[in-house]
Amino acid sequence: MALDSRSLKRSLLGTPRARFRGLILLFWAGLSVVVIRLYVVEVIKHKHYLALAQENIVKSTPIPPLRGEITDRNGVVLVHNGPEFALFEIPGEVRNPQEIRWVATDLGIPVSHLLRSTRSLGFVLPSHVPIPLVAGLSMAQVGRVNMDLYRLPGFFIQIMPKRIYPDNNLAAHLLGYVGSFTPGDLKRSLYRHLPPGTGVGKSGIEKEYDGWLQGTPGLRRQLVNSHGSMIKSLREKPPGEGRSLRLTIDVRLQSVAERMLGDRRGAVVALDPRNGEVLAMASHPAYSPGELSQAMSTLRWSALVHAQDHPLTNRATQGLYPPGSVFKIVTTMSGLQEDKLDPDKTFHCGGTFRVGSVIFHDWKKGGHGTLRLHRAIEQSCDIFFYTLGMKLGPDAIARVARDFGLGQKTGIDLPAELSGVVPDRAWKKKYLHAPWYPGETPPMAIGQGYLTVTPLEMARLMGAIAMNGQISSPHLRLGKQKTSLSWVGLPVKDFAIVKADLRDVVAAPHGTGHPVNLPFFAIAGKTGTAQVVSNRGPNKDKKRPRADSWFVGFGPFDSPRIVVAVLIENGGDGGDVAGPVAREVFRMYYVIHSAELPSPAASSPPLLSGGRAL
Repeated sequence: MALDSRSLKRSLLGTPRARFRGLILLFWAGLSVVVIRLYVVEVIKHKHYLALAQENIVKSTPIPPLRGEITDRNGVVLVHNGPEFALFEIPGEVRNPQEIRWVATDLGIPVSHLLRSTRSLGFVLPSHVPIPLVAGLSMAQVGRVNMDLYRLPGFFIQIMPKRIYPDNNLAAHLLGYVGSFTPGDLKRSLYRHLPPGTGVGKSGIEKEYDGWLQGTPGLRRQLVNSHGSMIKSLREKPPGEGRSLRLTIDVRLQSVAERMLGDRRGAVVALDPRNGEVLAMASHPAYSPGELSQAMSTLRWSALVHAQDHPLTNRATQGLYPPGSVFKIVTTMSGLQEDKLDPDKTFHCGGTFRVGSVIFHDWKKGGHGTLRLHRAIEQSCDIFFYTLGMKLGPDAIARVARDFGLGQKTGIDLPAELSGVVPDRAWKKKYLHAPWYPGETPPMAIGQGYLTVTPLEMARLMGAIAMNGQISSPHLRLGKQKTSLSWVGLPVKDFAIVKADLRDVVAAPHGTGHPVNLPFFAIAGKTGTAQVVSNRGPNKDKKRPRADSWFVGFGPFDSPRIVVAVLIENGGDGGDVAGPVAREVFRMYYVIHSAELPSPAASSPPLLSGGRAL
């Protein structure tokens, strides 16, 4: 029985010699694995592991790039860079979850503020990448945090570039603002190489030309010990500054436009009709670019977004308004084009106009009496244009409006531009699923009804009138493009008729635009008082809010160099309210360029109101 047991054991384990050979084989197999692994580590992946080892003693911190300056056409700096202190966290180096609470205590701010910053980017960036927590630290805050850095290995303070914008929020909507990029921005290839904390354009010129203004990031290298404390600074790569951007605007005209707007809601656009260069673009109320460039509470941002006055809206390019009587220019051009209007034919305005059971009234009680086209434009006779509109119909008026670029984006180099609406029969059927009724044509003929425009669209339209049918493309970057004018396709002789009429709107004592008149600078233009149904600001819930006030004009008359469009929401009479704003912009243009301009006598034609207008 014992013999059988030994035989069984020998058959299972083999002989002692066999077992010894197995151990030898196992030893050499294990040794081979070790040797192969050493070869991989020391030879094949030597550079990789050497870099990892160096990272343990050399700490690299990215430095955000510097953005280029933004200047006006004369080189006056509008936006530049300044320094500020910012606090960063490296999530992978934070040893104690309580550290962020200690930091919040040092800064004197709620810990939730810091946690919100961490969560916004912490989930999409590697743990070794620094995340900006808060910027704009005071010297006192920097001092308190620095005293605690010995127990905060995952945090550090860095000097960051800060955008400095003009005082009084000058040209805020035009310039825009920057902000730290978001997780959504990381999906764009333009931002993937930028370190967190870099300012990127969020609106206006800052956004439109972000790639132009953005510089290249730098790198700071430091020798640190095992606790993360710096031993010494190593050679660093400084950040590169972006390219400067020179705009077409003149800060002197911009300042006058904004000062004249005051606290009223509205917009001013001034441009050169010869080349489309925007000389000024103001929109009120404005926001503070400096405030929006910093971290902002959700409550404050919500208040800005939902404010009744809409301070985030650039009214020059995004505000949609009925053009009012300024649109009578288009109706006139359409009447001349369709041979439905004889400038020398007399017309009697009795103060009312009937379409079916609807009675339309003139703005002047009792009407204007007997007149011709010239005085109809000069004094903005509604009945004259109601009648002309019914002869033309909506489609003919809409065709000429679109020839002037209305209802289309101008293509200006600003983000989020909107276009107005030019209605006709097809438009109403498509969007409102209803036919066009005869009673809808008279309001359209005087710039009311479904018709809407932006102030920039109206400035471009007046530029085309000034240039006898040549229309320019508005732009803000100086030297962006060569002068490119397109033709609207209407007879030049018709422009001469309309321009002479627009001159007397301003020059004639009874013209609706006479408050704009300057004796030394010949101006032509058109006023507008557009009725609105509005929930804007203080007009909310009012049955009859005050009308929008318009003036759009150009000068000098014989050699147009500037177009000014002014819109004031719920301002009332166009000549008395919007007119003086335009007048002061024209006045400043004359002051700046008086040496280059023709003499007043040469550029002021005789008034025509004593001739064929009677």
